Amino acid sequence: MSENPLDFYKKLKKELKNRLKIRELKPATILIFIMGCFFYLQLGLLTPAPLKAESFSYSDQELQKKISENIDFKSRDDFALQKKVREEVLAPEIIVKNNLEEEIKSITKNHPIEEMAPFIAEYDKKIAALIVGIAKKESNWGIHSPSKNGQTCYNYWGYKGAGSRGTALGYGCFSTPEEAVAIIGKRIDDLAQKRIDTPQKMVVWKCGSSCAGHDPAGVNKWISDVSIYYNKINNVPS
Repeated sequence: MSENPLDFYKKLKKELKNRLKIRELKPATILIFIMGCFFYLQLGLLTPAPLKAESFSYSDQELQKKISENIDFKSRDDFALQKKVREEVLAPEIIVKNNLEEEIKSITKNHPIEEMAPFIAEYDKKIAALIVGIAKKESNWGIHSPSKNGQTCYNYWGYKGAGSRGTALGYGCFSTPEEAVAIIGKRIDDLAQKRIDTPQKMVVWKCGSSCAGHDPAGVNKWISDVSIYYNKINNVPS
């Protein structure tokens, strides 16, 4: 059975250290040992198993922790191994995040929410798309939003729960863009866990538990407007 690359390199490193410790392995032997492993890989005799998709479902911090738990980098000799692991495990996640961040910046350019792009991009693409779509509908990405004592509340979603600065005009008032995205992102993510994860279902953001007392045309317009950017970010054909 093929091995996970992390497990393989961990075993290789451990074996080398053990042999060096008892002085049975000389530098030339180390080189031969590594070259042998390389040729095994080339011949397909020791083919590493592909990383599972779930490996890329972590945040940068979680991935870094996951890597450090598997391989203990303590010396300069580990640099090449660390670089390889980061390229194979961490880099794809960073690329996805950076691409999403740039896309959000491009879509929201010259609007207050643009500065929140790095924080929004920390979320799964569907959650990020809802954060962007709802903000567009509720405040035109921050153009029309509450302020307190002359300072913005960073509340671009019509969120009525209190922030760290309390409330303003009946809406939550946050201290920083990061706090705002963290609270809004968590709320949307909590709803998504209950399968409320599309603009059609997320209309509870506008109506509450029921849209029975709301103008049907207004409800449909809300769904339609949020869907524009939800679909755009998720590459859904319009």
